[in-house]
Amino acid sequence: MKNWMLIGLMMSSSLFAAQTVTLEDGRQVQLNDDFTWEYKVTPLSQATEQAVKNPIKAAPTIPVANKHVGTKLTVNSDKPIMQLSDSGVDILLGAASYQEGELWIPTSLTNQSHQAVILVSLQITLSNLQGEELSQQTINIWQSIKRMAETYLRPQQAQQGQVIHLEVPQAEQYYLSAKVVEVTTR
Repeated sequence: MKNWMLIGLMMSSSLFAAQTVTLEDGRQVQLNDDFTWEYKVTPLSQATEQAVKNPIKAAPTIPVANKHVGTKLTVNSDKPIMQLSDSGVDILLGAASYQEGELWIPTSLTNQSHQAVILVSLQITLSNLQGEELSQQTINIWQSIKRMAETYLRPQQAQQGQVIHLEVPQAEQYYLSAKVVEVTTR
């Protein structure tokens, strides 16, 4: 009988010796009677078990945009040739015309970014329909005057850019390839 009482007393003292305290962040700590403590490991919640069994699938990524664009252009058409975008700047190459022995391509820019633009350069390659390269140039279609803030292309602003002049033999159609090579902001 004494053994049973001793066992019962030992069990009851050990039950009362350890206390569990919940911390502000929700974790539980067991305080032992020998002045030690340890984090209490709790079984996984049902939500956590579901997440482990059915992990969240990663969202698909957007493919990297090809900044080199090419198209066939028809001289004296009413339609713009192409639109390019880089660093928040949209560039529109307008309808081409042939004047004074040159192909003229008007440009316009819209600054969709949050910074002022001071330089935009394009690399233009013009070929005939047989694929023979007629001209390749890097052209600054927008360039502000150094340290004159009023000449910057401000955010949410649209302006006419430089007209591109390409000295090439006259034809009704060409193949034009364009690439934004530099956008400098301030």
